[in-house]
Amino acid sequence: MAVTAEEIKTLVEYCETHLGDPTLWKTPDGYPHSLALCIIDSIYSTGSHYSSVVNVVERYKKAGGERHGARDLAESIRGKGDARAWATTVAQNLKPAHTRPGAPLKAEIIEQAADLMVHLGIDTVPDLVDRVREKPLDNCVVRGWKPLPSQSSGVTYSYLLILAGLPSVKPDRMILRFLANALGEATELSVTRARDLMTQTAKAMDVDPRALDHIAWRAASGRELVD
Repeated sequence: MAVTAEEIKTLVEYCETHLGDPTLWKTPDGYPHSLALCIIDSIYSTGSHYSSVVNVVERYKKAGGERHGARDLAESIRGKGDARAWATTVAQNLKPAHTRPGAPLKAEIIEQAADLMVHLGIDTVPDLVDRVREKPLDNCVVRGWKPLPSQSSGVTYSYLLILAGLPSVKPDRMILRFLANALGEATELSVTRARDLMTQTAKAMDVDPRALDHIAWRAASGRELVD
């Protein structure tokens, strides 16, 4: 179902009414110098309290020092023996990728994502940006990322782009909740449509999509709008 001009008008009005002054919205810093942290954060972020993601990031930084490339991340995991050992000793987080029996650990998905980047010759954030900037939703990275276990929606890929500093949105459950509140609970909201709604609203408001994504996520999750 295509996004309509009326929906964008409604969203702009809702944002102006409920989200405060757009000039005060924060654009997330991400990890412009660490593709390893972009991968870790993007995979661990779904279905988790963000404080637990911050803890994993800090533990990796403490264990890895300046090891911030995708190759560094892959070597960090293999250096512990396997992904489960890495999840136990470094990440200290054994969260599974989904709730069904036999689910792989998120750490296993992180290892596969790091290996994908290495296979594609992508080691740093600038490498990633150069590879996907022209066609962020149609490139070798997204085609390799979405077949990873539990990544078919593309939500974590969209978040990877945000963390790398690209103008993207992460249409996770909080963004879906925000859009449902703004447009009505009966609105049909697929991940693709939610991304289009947010992206076009940001364009209409002349704001960075990352800033709109961040403030909308905070609003939907009940947090203070301004840190």
